Amino acid sequence: MAQGFTMSLPRVKKTGASVSDMEQSQRQEHSEPRGEQEYGLHRCSSHPDVETGLACGKCGKYICPRCMIQTPVGARCRECAGVTKLPTFDVNPSYYLRAGMAGAVVAVVAGIVWWGLWSQLNLPLLLWWLSAIGVGYLVGEAIGLATNRKRGPGLAVIAGLSMTLFVVTSGILASVFILTNIFGLLILGIAFYIAISRVR
Repeated sequence: MAQGFTMSLPRVKKTGASVSDMEQSQRQEHSEPRGEQEYGLHRCSSHPDVETGLACGKCGKYICPRCMIQTPVGARCRECAGVTKLPTFDVNPSYYLRAGMAGAVVAVVAGIVWWGLWSQLNLPLLLWWLSAIGVGYLVGEAIGLATNRKRGPGLAVIAGLSMTLFVVTSGILASVFILTNIFGLLILGIAFYIAISRVR
């Protein structure tokens, strides 16, 4: 009689968690959103409504593309990048004062001379118009020299006001003659443009 034999299978040790428990935990990992910190996202220091993963390479402050300054040594915030105006466009109040004085002096002197020559000499109109353009150049140049060649919209306004002062001081009759003549208006506009463009 043949003797039967039995084969024993190795026992699997229980790890304390069933397969269903492991599947459930995996589903929870995929369903639950991960926080910003886990993805390396932060809030921009200057724009809290913008998420960013970029930080200033010098001070470590979080920055976004809107406030980032790209420098030869990497991305920097505005403070660390040292963003300043070009010296030519950095105009302080003292320069405005000097520009106003220079423009006013040149405009008044040119206006008096222009009116004196107008009343004494009988020159061709072309020379009068060209002289008005020359005054525009002188006004712009005077303001430029007085401000060390500074430029800016404020100086352009001063140049325009100086040219207006020239029109007033050049005499009522001469001013009316220019302002009532189409070609004279064109010449006067060119004179204003030259004065303003020298300092804009």
